[in-house]
Amino acid sequence: MAKRIIKLPAKNGVVYIYEDFSYWDKEKGYSTHERKCIGKIGEDGQYTYNEYYRTREKMENLERKAERTPSVSKTTLVGQSLLLDKIEKQTKVGKALVPAFGGKDATAILALAYYMICRGKALCRAQPWLDDRGFGDLGLCSQRISELLGRIDDDKVNAFFLRWLGMQAKGRSLLFDITSISTYGKDNRYAERGYNRDHENLEQVNLSLLSSCFSGLPLWYSVMPGSMSDRIVLDYVLEMLKKLGIPSFTFVGDRGFYSDSNLKNLADRGHKFTVPVPSSVSWQKKMIKENRDELRKPENAIDDEGTIIYGKTLYRITGYGRTWHHLYYDPARKEKVIAAFMMRLKKCRDELDSDKPVESHQKMYDTYFTIRDTPKRGRRVSYNDEAIDGYVNNDSCYWLLISTSAKTASEALLQYRKRNDVELCFDDMKNMLDLKRLRNHNERTVKGKVFVNFVSLIILSQLRRTVSDIPEKEKHYWSEHDMLDKVDSYARIHFTGKYKDVYTTPTASQRKVFDLLGIKYQFKGKNHNADKTNGTDSD
Repeated sequence: MAKRIIKLPAKNGVVYIYEDFSYWDKEKGYSTHERKCIGKIGEDGQYTYNEYYRTREKMENLERKAERTPSVSKTTLVGQSLLLDKIEKQTKVGKALVPAFGGKDATAILALAYYMICRGKALCRAQPWLDDRGFGDLGLCSQRISELLGRIDDDKVNAFFLRWLGMQAKGRSLLFDITSISTYGKDNRYAERGYNRDHENLEQVNLSLLSSCFSGLPLWYSVMPGSMSDRIVLDYVLEMLKKLGIPSFTFVGDRGFYSDSNLKNLADRGHKFTVPVPSSVSWQKKMIKENRDELRKPENAIDDEGTIIYGKTLYRITGYGRTWHHLYYDPARKEKVIAAFMMRLKKCRDELDSDKPVESHQKMYDTYFTIRDTPKRGRRVSYNDEAIDGYVNNDSCYWLLISTSAKTASEALLQYRKRNDVELCFDDMKNMLDLKRLRNHNERTVKGKVFVNFVSLIILSQLRRTVSDIPEKEKHYWSEHDMLDKVDSYARIHFTGKYKDVYTTPTASQRKVFDLLGIKYQFKGKNHNADKTNGTDSD
């Protein structure tokens, strides 16, 4: 890996300096690079290095001293592991892994999950990161990682799910969704053509994901052929959950799962549900029209995280049993929609007045304008007020949730809002955790990689939830990944013989992260957070 220093000016006029590492990516087949900011250039032209660079230099100096006497000490980066160990103990995912995979493979899976969270790079490049952070004794070179992924078979994964669901999913509402993952792999029987949600012209596999509405933690997933329809997927999911000890639950899904056959399937199996009704459904339009004026009354106002949404509930007995229809109207969103529409109208009017029409706007011209060209007066453009009023007063920003679980509009809205957790999980799996495009050619290693990814997703979801509960100002507006970056250089030096381990002096940022998360550390001869570690110890 070649390294060079580059200078890049920012919009504020400051010139920042970066270390630029170039390397050959065997999987992608071309050269690429990574950059890391190490400081900036001052007004006097002198380099001012940042905290990350200065701390790393101190650590590298210690390592160079250790290299001259290799039998004396060993330096291990422990900052990120301390943080993730703390979060992993909160989830107890390790307790579900050990009975299913055995102690050694469970430890290796967790180590790779940590790497995915912190680096999000291809697993074949994990060994140097693992060695530097105390996982070297696992021997996870590229070949050993492939062997580990191959050992993660369906029986072991189901054994894990049986324990994990038993720990997490009792009496909970469960969030469900499906995504597609594009793949270059040719030796994978799940890779097929289907509806690609990323709109990529590639074969895909379908990934269904189940999460807890209460904790937001991922609970279960399944990899299925890319051409499989949502209805068939739902049948499979319900049957698998029954086998895994979840006989009944509340299903919270998106519009794609609304159909009479799907809802009857859920009801007949004893499950409850909360799903939105597509706007194209005729009876939904009729229900909104009949209740529009009644809906927008003060007694129907709901405080939705600081904004007002109106909600009204209608009770019915349907083929699904006792059913609540929750109608909603979002006035703030409606104002934004109308404002954006008016801006488009103005732009189109300017184009028509100047006789410079845009081909892609022709439908707007035809619908919302009247154009007359006369020999004497020239072009006269006027608005079609009737069509504009029809748009302004349409049913946009009105919607309906149908539920056999939530009896009030507030409860149903809260259930459905939790679906954002599933969307975040999919984003993490496909982007930060290196599942955007599966490149593995072997089906078993692909499935093993998805499982490791799932474990990392559990820990990352808990970390995100823990960090989000901290007031923004108190945590300096840091994200969970900001915190991981800041503690990365915190190290432990182990001396052979009679000496105790020595830890590098934590920076102000590292102390802040450790204090916020209750992680034990030493500073100026004092122990901090000693009573908050829940078993995580840095002594």
